[in-house]
Amino acid sequence: MSLLPSAVLAAEWFPVPATMDGKPGLYSPLPRAASPWRICVLLPHARDKYWWGVSWGLMEEADRLGLRIGIYQAGGYEFLDTQRAQFISCIEQKADAIVLGAISADGLNKEIDIARAKGIPVIDLVNGVTSKAVTARSLVDFGDMANAALRYLVADAGGRPIKVLWLPGPKDAGWVNDAEVALRQRLAGLKIELVHGGYAPPDASSQMALVRRHVQAAAPDYVLGNAVAAEVAANYAQYQAPKGIKVVAYYATEPVVEMVKAGRVLAAPSDGTILQARISLDLAVRAIEKKPHPFKVSPAIEVLDAQSVQQYDLSRLLAPPFKRFTQRPLPPPSQN
Repeated sequence: MSLLPSAVLAAEWFPVPATMDGKPGLYSPLPRAASPWRICVLLPHARDKYWWGVSWGLMEEADRLGLRIGIYQAGGYEFLDTQRAQFISCIEQKADAIVLGAISADGLNKEIDIARAKGIPVIDLVNGVTSKAVTARSLVDFGDMANAALRYLVADAGGRPIKVLWLPGPKDAGWVNDAEVALRQRLAGLKIELVHGGYAPPDASSQMALVRRHVQAAAPDYVLGNAVAAEVAANYAQYQAPKGIKVVAYYATEPVVEMVKAGRVLAAPSDGTILQARISLDLAVRAIEKKPHPFKVSPAIEVLDAQSVQQYDLSRLLAPPFKRFTQRPLPPPSQN
């Protein structure tokens, strides 16, 4: 039967441990969409493999559910106006739903309101927005991710006073804001001197500039930062920095996972990136078809270190080798 390939594929990724509206459980998506709904997806950029994985997960789940999707990327966190224009274009193209990996926590709230007024569901994916008009959220709290990374770092330090260089990522991104709030709360009472390294887009040149500026001047014991910062800090520590600096990322990407395996990055929490992408489309379908669904779904956070990464199912986090970012226009309504 034609259902067999879908069933086999489905068994490869669900059910998965997740928190749904605050309650832990196992998440399973619909077997198939009722119609080939047109879903518009907006992502911040295609500069690193984190978003490559998101686009791959979206494409795979769209095929499984029988959806027609368009995937757009804005080019970077500095291009909010581009993402706004893309969002309005999705509305004008009469998308059945919009999945939004937002550049800014509150920079697209007006556009979200417009979509909802027109009856278009909006799913908040990965980064988080402050709008209360979104239909559902498929994301992990980056405050929890930062806390998980910090707990691992503190345990590694063994109670001794330490200095930590903090490299959060781009200013005003929702996930960065959440991580910083949680980190400030968690630091109370700990023997940690936190050196804030400043904000920058998560690309290698921007993050390396911050690493070079602060590692020599501050002489930290640890670098804690976004995945790209962790990657370049690990390279810098190996070749140019004073010996003994340890690196922890507060989320994981393919290069970071490889560095964890090699012992060059101490640890990184996994947010189930590809699971978030898959779940976002299922939430969109449920919303379009007016089926019950949780408001917020968060895959379980798992901290990867040199030991745990060996048992972790990397298909929940990373795209297969050689799978690059996919960008495609939303198919027109008349297309069959």
